[in-house]
Amino acid sequence: MTTNKRRRTSSKPVSYAEDDASENEFTDDDFESVSNGNSRSRVKVKQERNNTNDKKKKDTRDDDFDDEQEFDDDIDDDDDDDDDFEEETGKKVQNKKRKATNGTAAKKATAKTKAKTKTKTTKSATTAKKKTQKRTTKASTVKKPPTLRKLKELDMADRLNAAMQAYLWWEAPTLKAGEQWLSMEHAGVCFADDYEPHGIKMKYDGQEVELSSAEEEAATFFAAVDPEGMHLGNPKTAPIFIKNFFEDFRNVVLSSKNRQLIKKFEKCDFGPIRDHLNEQKIVKKAITDDERKRNKLNRQQVMFQYGYAIVDGHMEKVGNYNMEPPGTFRGRGEHPKMGKLKQRVWPEQVALNLSDSVAVPRCTVRGHSWGEVRHDPNVQFLAAWKENINNQDKYMQLAAQSSFKGKSDRSKYSKAARLCGKIGDIRASYNKKLTSKDKADRQMGTAMWVIDRLALRVGGEKDTDEEADTVGCCSLRVEHLHFDPNNEGAGNMEIELEFLGKDSMLFKQTIDFCSELYNLNNGMGEQVYKNLKYFCKKKKDSDDVFDSLTPQLLNQHLKEIMVGLTAKVFRTYNASKTLQDELRKTEQKNSWKKLTIAEKVVEYNAANREVAILCNHQKSVSKAQETSLGNISEKLNILKKQRTILRDTLKKLKKMGKDDKKLKVPLKENVKKMDEKVKKALEQAKRMKDSAKTNEEKIAASMADEKAKQLRKDFSAKKFEQNHLWDKIPTAEQVEKRIVLWNSKISKMELDLKHKDDNKEVSLGTSKINYMDPRISVAFCKRNEIPIEKIFSRTLRDKFNWAMAVPPYWEFNVDKGNEDSL
Repeated sequence: MTTNKRRRTSSKPVSYAEDDASENEFTDDDFESVSNGNSRSRVKVKQERNNTNDKKKKDTRDDDFDDEQEFDDDIDDDDDDDDDFEEETGKKVQNKKRKATNGTAAKKATAKTKAKTKTKTTKSATTAKKKTQKRTTKASTVKKPPTLRKLKELDMADRLNAAMQAYLWWEAPTLKAGEQWLSMEHAGVCFADDYEPHGIKMKYDGQEVELSSAEEEAATFFAAVDPEGMHLGNPKTAPIFIKNFFEDFRNVVLSSKNRQLIKKFEKCDFGPIRDHLNEQKIVKKAITDDERKRNKLNRQQVMFQYGYAIVDGHMEKVGNYNMEPPGTFRGRGEHPKMGKLKQRVWPEQVALNLSDSVAVPRCTVRGHSWGEVRHDPNVQFLAAWKENINNQDKYMQLAAQSSFKGKSDRSKYSKAARLCGKIGDIRASYNKKLTSKDKADRQMGTAMWVIDRLALRVGGEKDTDEEADTVGCCSLRVEHLHFDPNNEGAGNMEIELEFLGKDSMLFKQTIDFCSELYNLNNGMGEQVYKNLKYFCKKKKDSDDVFDSLTPQLLNQHLKEIMVGLTAKVFRTYNASKTLQDELRKTEQKNSWKKLTIAEKVVEYNAANREVAILCNHQKSVSKAQETSLGNISEKLNILKKQRTILRDTLKKLKKMGKDDKKLKVPLKENVKKMDEKVKKALEQAKRMKDSAKTNEEKIAASMADEKAKQLRKDFSAKKFEQNHLWDKIPTAEQVEKRIVLWNSKISKMELDLKHKDDNKEVSLGTSKINYMDPRISVAFCKRNEIPIEKIFSRTLRDKFNWAMAVPPYWEFNVDKGNEDSL
């Protein structure tokens, strides 16, 4: 008879906290048995039965039986089944004893006993088998011990960054007034590599032209500019760009021989060089993983050599240690010098600044030396030079997260906070000047109002032949103001302001000077409208609005009001105050506590957007943004269609039932073949990259990689399209749960789409980096238990590490500003 032996480890539910650790130790073999489920356990039980049948000795059978009986007593809840099992086994033993003592008679008795107990034995075995399966199923559902997430291995750069963050500069001793450092040591500037000629010739009037290395480099600079991009693709900027480039190309670069040949830009053909550059881009895409790692290591080696400085005994990160390479000057907007050639900067043009007690860094450019070595602790720059386009000074400085920048930022925000205590007196002062009979005073008061309420910059006179025609308050011209832009007639007090602000960003806003926003609490918006209309009266479009006011006079007046007060302090104050007020309004709503973290972040971004609009922080919508918005919108429509299908499926299941043969429910398609095809394509592309030697092979590998990535994209889209379906007909409960999940997904994606669409033309980052006191955002996150990562990127967290310790109740006010100045 087969012995029905069961293993303790495969059938008893496992406990991770037993009193007797030795009896209930959970080994790796046990865990494997539990993980494999019932089928694995049944195989082991069968093997043990066969082993028991091979044993002939009675004492061995008795020992096995005793072990099993003891185990059953420990784990079985059904006593009747255990009694049946014991009775059956006891009779087996008695029959065999009788057989040994009574001979043939015993054989007949045993045969009769076997016949009588045959049915009962089968039932007992079946019961035991079911109990084994039940216990094994229980064991298989035991939760696996949580797998520990492998910690990220920090490379040398990460370890250095972590070490630098340990230095709390705001707790360090204060230096003397005007002194920036006591000791400074760095490795100098990393210069761009020499140009390597490619040998591709440009054409002039259809004929190839022999070019020197310098001439070829300049021609390559122009060929690298996208003909459909923002400079050559814009009909306003293209003529400026081409004119400036061709002048420098002929007069600065070309030899006398080629200058006589090349006289008209229209006959120049840079197409062969452009084709070569496009081919090189494709070749670079075929880079292997090993080459990518080597390139990363090379960049890190340069960073380790030049990217760190030692200031007052602690390490600081350097911001721009790479010298600007030569190329075409792009500029912003319609810059009058765009297209001119930026020349290569040599070490002789560079002045280093470091301690007189440290070694001067070695110049790495052969045959050259540093132009000057300074030891000036009253300035922050590490190196300085002049660029050839605007003849302006350029500097190598410490990074944004350095102590230098941190001190400057905290001082700026503290100064803006102190303005909270004087803003009332300042507004009362310029309100009086708004009605002054003296024209100069009226213009001063009106300019102050514009800077305070509209957050305009001071502005200044500019040579439009040298710089872009950007405008601020003092440089506003009559042509920039459009009174009653909608022709609403008498009583209308709207002005449309339209001009190019900093970085040639368009400022275009319609201001209603009779609204409560500008008249509440003696805002005097209507008086400002009358003054502006008076200042523009009988003037040409090109005349200045504030003809009696200069930037120098306005800045002098600001300094008389408060030490260090500038128009930027006003902008910082208004940005920070607006953010704090908008967040407080939101937090006071009754529904605030019910919002999720994601919804609270949306509200924060809405307040941030108000600040960005106030400060005119705009950005142009890129093609990538448009594509991203289109993809999100398309996915949202798919999710909504899937939800409709789920609802229809639920109705059918409730009406007809799951087992109804007439029920037709859409099921998942098998995508295994498509998945295998994608994997093979990616593997094939990788093999082609690894084996590619020539440019032709690398181009083929890049094309194969692009096709494989497109296949993977199509596969992902296919999976997304049927994510709502099942492999077999689901239950109504399963469908209901999935509908709830899909509702959540749709709500989240709608929020994401709205956020991105609302902010596509507004730069939220500029105000975060430069104008909104970061302590307001940190305190807001702490009050509402929002992870700071949802608001600040890692770069901003490193930059504003000094602001992270503020309490949840911190407020932007004059008291906090005075505390920081102590």
